[in-house]
Order: sequence, then structure tokens, then C-alpha cells
Amino acid sequence: MLDRSQQPPLKMLEEFTIPQPVCKELSNGVKLYLLDTGDVEVTRVDLVFKAGKQYQDQVMQALFTNRMLREGTSRFNRAEIAEKLDFYGAWVDQNVAYGHSFITLYSLNRYLPETIDILAQMIQEPVFDEQALEVVRQNNIQHHLVSLLKTSVQARRLFNKVVYGTDHLYGMMAEESDFRAINRDVLLDFFHRQYHSGNMSVYLSGRITDHCLHLMEQAFGHPFGQVQQCVSRCCLDVQTRPPFHGFVEMKDSVQSTVVIGKSTISLHHPDCYQLRILVTLLGGYFGSRLMSSVREEKGYTYGIYAMLNPTPSDNALMILSDCGHEYVQPLLDEVYHQIELLQQEPVGEKELSLVRSYMQGDLCRTYDSVLSLSDAWIFVHTQNLPDTYFHDYWQAVDSVTPTDLQRLACTYLCKESLTEVVAGQKML
Repeated sequence: MLDRSQQPPLKMLEEFTIPQPVCKELSNGVKLYLLDTGDVEVTRVDLVFKAGKQYQDQVMQALFTNRMLREGTSRFNRAEIAEKLDFYGAWVDQNVAYGHSFITLYSLNRYLPETIDILAQMIQEPVFDEQALEVVRQNNIQHHLVSLLKTSVQARRLFNKVVYGTDHLYGMMAEESDFRAINRDVLLDFFHRQYHSGNMSVYLSGRITDHCLHLMEQAFGHPFGQVQQCVSRCCLDVQTRPPFHGFVEMKDSVQSTVVIGKSTISLHHPDCYQLRILVTLLGGYFGSRLMSSVREEKGYTYGIYAMLNPTPSDNALMILSDCGHEYVQPLLDEVYHQIELLQQEPVGEKELSLVRSYMQGDLCRTYDSVLSLSDAWIFVHTQNLPDTYFHDYWQAVDSVTPTDLQRLACTYLCKESLTEVVAGQKML
């Protein structure tokens, strides 16, 4: 009989693998990646286009084009599309990144004929209705103006501007005038250039049947759109810029936001895996050094986080926190103190073991669902990473040493190289 008074023995997972997609081609050459590992009659369909921000002629062009795809087709207006998706229990999500745009459908298999038909109309027959565009524009302007009242938004905007420059794609921040400059002709131009069968790949995950494949062939297996070569409209190379200490005064704010960071190595750099471990140890989870020191011991903030934000050409290292105005300088001092400790003293094996367990557990949790597997492989493919990326990441977490982390801290966390931005009230 099981003795419930005894804790089951703990065992570390020795290897991490996720199912690889099977790659097929539709009749028109579109790549179709299949992840058939589900036991529930649900399917996720991801349409991925090289239609991100790097291909736009003006700010907001890629975002508005993607957003308007569900605002009316030649057969259904926006209300009918929303009503039909709701009736079939389906959900459509849309996102735009630097290099790609995404349209994602979640649907019960029994209603795939109807929901895939709506999805196909969205990318093949959008009308870019003027009235719908004005509604979307006004909603986005209002959201933009409200967001500018937040210290966190103002700090992030200034950080991006000074780290990358306002003429670089990563440093271009949208202004209200950019929303008003968007019109139907601008969106149609981008749509015709970027949304066509020669510029698309498809990911299917869940319970994939032959009927699913037949529906995909029917909907997307023929040439559609104005097929043409995809050309980037801006340079993504990041130039080294001197560190900057900036302040955004917001007199009515109840707290301040602090952002410390810099542009660092890309995902393809051999140090990238271990640098992610170092950043996690510093401030990437609840048991990190910054959370333990700045939040729990000193009480300067409710939360402080360190992260690596990947772009097509680098990783933006950022340490972020909201705090009372009077705690800004003590918080900054403690962040730099913790960085110095990482540079001067090797990490203890107990602390390193805890970080390993967290990162490996987090990786397992992130991709424990069949529908989340699409996210994994879309990330790998759109970032041009090797298929062994997750295996290599796991091995790096498993094998990193205190000496490795100390070397990385001295190389990438040098105080003199870090940009420091604060948004909030000015303290005398």
C-alpha cells in the first residue's frame, strides 16, 4: 500500500524533447507543418506571412493591415464574421512582429469546414472597409493615448529610442499622427505586396485528420494574391550606441518606472543560452536575486524583473521595475550591487540548481499542450534557429557552471555599458 506520509522521491528530467512537425506542401508550394499529437477534436491553424514591420513603408502599416483582415470580406461584414466565429465556438487571434504577421484559428474539428472558409476569406477577400477602418483607428488612438499616461509605457518608449535610435525599426515609436496617416490605399498596397500564397506558411496542431488536410488544400492550395518577391524595407543591423541616462517627467504619476538595459547578442550567438540563464538568475523568476533583495528584503517594489527580449538581430536585455518615487535611487543602487556580486563571486551550487530546476520546469510547462507546440516551431522557424534549439537550450541549462556565469556577468553586465531610464516624478 502507498505510504502517503512519505514524500515521493524527486527526480530530475534528464532530457527534453518535443515532437517535430511533419512538413508537407500544398499544391501551390505552400509549406504545411503538421503536429498531429492531440486526442481531443480541436485543431489550431496558424497562417504565417512575411508581413511584419520590417516590410512596411510607414509606421503602423503592418499592424493595421493585419488587424483589418477580420473587419469585413467580400461576403461577410465584420459583425457577421464575429457572429459566425462565436456561433461555431471558434476564436481568431492576430499578431504582428518585426518579421512576420500571424493569423491563428482555434476551432472544433466538427466545424472546420465553416471556420476555415471564414479564415480563407479573411486573407483572400478582405475589403478594407472605410467605416470599419475609422472605427479601428479611433479605438487604437484612444488606447495609444491612454497608454501614454503610464510610466511603464513612457520608460519603455524612451529606452527603445535611445538604445536603437529613432531611425531604426526597433526605435521607431508610434505617435498619434502615425495612426491618422493610415488610409485604405496604404493598407491595400501592403496587403497586395505581402499577403499572397508565395509568402505564407501554415502550421496545423491538434487532432489532424485527412479531412483537415483536404480542407486546407481546398482553402489554401491554389495560388492567390499578387505573388511577388518579398523585400525588406529597412535595415535591421543594430549599431553600437553609447549608454544613456534619461528621465521622463510625469508630474501626476503615483509611481516611477525604472528600465535598465542594453542591446546584446542575437539568438544565434554561442553565449545566448547561458546568458539567458544568467538573466533568469538575476531577475527572471520569483526566487531570483533581484526579487529576493529588492522586493523581499528591502521592500522597494512589489516586483522587479530581468529579461531578454529577442528581435531578428539581437536580444534586448532589460531590468524593469515600478516603485515609489523615493525608492528609485536605492533601487538602482541595489540592482548594480547585485550585478557586481555576480561579477565578483561565483554562484553557489544550491542557487544554480534552483535556477536549473525552474528553467527546465518552465520549458516543460510552456510546451506541455499540443496546441502550444505550434508556438515552439513557429518561433524556431521564424527566427531561423536550428531544429535542435530546444535540445541545445536544455543542455546549456544542464551543463552551465558558476565560472561560465561569472564570465558572462563581466562581459555583458558591465555597468558602464548599461542604459538607465526612469519615468515618474522628479525627486528633489
